[in-house]
Amino acid sequence: MKFSLFVAVAWALLAQAEDTTSPLTFEYSTFTNHTVAPATTTYSLSPSYASSVVTSGTGSKSSSSTHSAPTSYIVNPADLAYPSFSNVVGPLASAAPAPGLLNATQLADEALALILQLKVANSTNCQTCKNVMSTVAARMKVQQETLSDIAVPFCLPLQSFLPMPICIGLLKIGSTDIGGIFPAMDMQGDDGQAICAFMFGSCDLPSPPQLDLKTLFQGTEKPAPRELSTCKKEPLKVLHISDYHLDMRYVVGSEANCTGPVCCRVFPYTNASTPIQEPASLFGNYLCDTPEALATSVFRSVPKVTGYEWSEFSFGIFTGDLVSHDLWELTEPYVLSEELESYQQFFDGMGGVKLYPTLGNHDTYPHAFTAFPDQNGILPHNASYPVQEKYNYENVSAAWENYGWLTAKEAEMVVNSGLGIYRAVTAEGLVIISLNSDVWYYFNLYAYIGANKIDTTGMFGKLITYLLEAEAKNQAVWLIQHVNVGGSTDYEALPAATDLYYQIIDRFNNTIRSTFFGHTHDDELGVFYTNNATVQTAQTAANVAYIMPSVTAYTNLNAGFRYYLVDPDTFDIIDSLTYYANLSNTNEWTANGDVTWELEYSARDTYDPSGTLLAPNAPLSAAFWHEVTQEIYTNETMFQTYTDLRTKKFRPYTPVTGLARNLTLCGLRSMSVPIFERCLGSMQSTTSFL
Repeated sequence: MKFSLFVAVAWALLAQAEDTTSPLTFEYSTFTNHTVAPATTTYSLSPSYASSVVTSGTGSKSSSSTHSAPTSYIVNPADLAYPSFSNVVGPLASAAPAPGLLNATQLADEALALILQLKVANSTNCQTCKNVMSTVAARMKVQQETLSDIAVPFCLPLQSFLPMPICIGLLKIGSTDIGGIFPAMDMQGDDGQAICAFMFGSCDLPSPPQLDLKTLFQGTEKPAPRELSTCKKEPLKVLHISDYHLDMRYVVGSEANCTGPVCCRVFPYTNASTPIQEPASLFGNYLCDTPEALATSVFRSVPKVTGYEWSEFSFGIFTGDLVSHDLWELTEPYVLSEELESYQQFFDGMGGVKLYPTLGNHDTYPHAFTAFPDQNGILPHNASYPVQEKYNYENVSAAWENYGWLTAKEAEMVVNSGLGIYRAVTAEGLVIISLNSDVWYYFNLYAYIGANKIDTTGMFGKLITYLLEAEAKNQAVWLIQHVNVGGSTDYEALPAATDLYYQIIDRFNNTIRSTFFGHTHDDELGVFYTNNATVQTAQTAANVAYIMPSVTAYTNLNAGFRYYLVDPDTFDIIDSLTYYANLSNTNEWTANGDVTWELEYSARDTYDPSGTLLAPNAPLSAAFWHEVTQEIYTNETMFQTYTDLRTKKFRPYTPVTGLARNLTLCGLRSMSVPIFERCLGSMQSTTSFL
């Protein structure tokens, strides 16, 4: 492994010394003279960069796609247009409520009162919240488009902390879905308690239901722990990228240091005459999503900085989130265009290497709203799975098959499951199971229907079946998904689903080699333990979660990607090497013609520098990661190292103290929401919607 790292560094130094000869052209929008206009910039590139730029249908690795030349996606500029919010209509749409139901002013007053409770969870506040939500649901039952109808009068009194364009956009976009969801929820029961806990902090989270594990695991017993072995062959190289967040509305030269949620934009309501304080760079900024020039630089740079040609990578994984963060300005064509263009960029850039993707919370429209087939009977048709989500699965799975990443059967599974999930087997024999984390994500309001029941969508039942099959065949499994099931500096998952996930990891920890997440944009890790983490030692450590740093710099982060060295026999991870691009250098990149990526750290070298925890070529086991967390807990230098790497070395480094420190430490060993809550003692310190 040391030799591989030496080769990577030497290769990077050699490439940087070469002359620039090959052209690279960027097309983008620019803001000049108070106007947005198209622009083009052409740079020269070094031969090492040029050799890594691949066009559609070419590359060093053969593809299993049924197409001899995969179809290329071409963006329709009309799909990038901002919405007008004039097309939201539904049953009984009118400004006046049905008799006896709250009007817009009353709804706004009730919502403001809940927000001003300041996340104080007690029985009185909780019941008040449930009553308000029940009243809102009653109005929506007879007037589905309530939120669209009352958007302007509702948003006016809230504009002191929620700007009007954002408030109106969110209500208009979510109106049809929320108007179908709320009446289907038990607002006086666990559904209402869960949404009041997450949305307003008015309630405590409901305790997860008791699990009949013998029935869930089909009467099978957990086998004895497997013996770990050292890697005896050349390790596989596996790329991992996450949270791409391509922004096709990014405008070079627009304000990069704005006061709104997303910068580097010229929105329809932007005052174009306001002087620009910090012009948006071609290669990105810290308060913005990812421009194409930064996004695609990942693929131009991988061979240069790792020292490996694309042909030397076995495959890659992508743990979700393609779409920009302007939730209030989304349209269905825009979201789909961002998804498909991102996949095209992945395919064009990866030299024929297969990619196994999973969907993130941003990879749907409206943001994070994902309906499930089991809900079809209780939702209005226009807010049910066949209308709300099926089209997305059909389009993305077709792209995955088109590029040869999934077989036709695997792509069919994405749609036929009704869950956007699949099970695939790599050429090397590793089973990859892609799960849909919107099943447990707190922003997916569809997930609150039966929020505290056991596996209402059936996804976990399918997962258990896949794992039992893999266990019987002695196959290794990687699980890929987007949203973390545990804690970090926050928690964003429903307790019942994360508790079940945790028990599955414990039961199948022999078969599941590792789990992979994204979402936080930070570089993080989490350790699973046996017996619900009641005893946390190296001996009880059962598995590890790699929470992948993002490509996007949003917000106040540097950009990152990673590859793993993987034992080809066991599929255990031998090392993790993470690279970063320091966005404080964008002026230099603009002058030089492309992004400079650097090796940030090797997990082995950083967390076991003296080699006392791991034998040479031994895997990064759960026991190893437990010992690392122990060092982070007890050694201030190691704690600072971890929190510095978490931001991909964003500067200035801010010491993590007080409550934030406690959240960080709890997150390392709390890979379910109930365990995170147990560690913290209270969830009131974490973030609710509002």
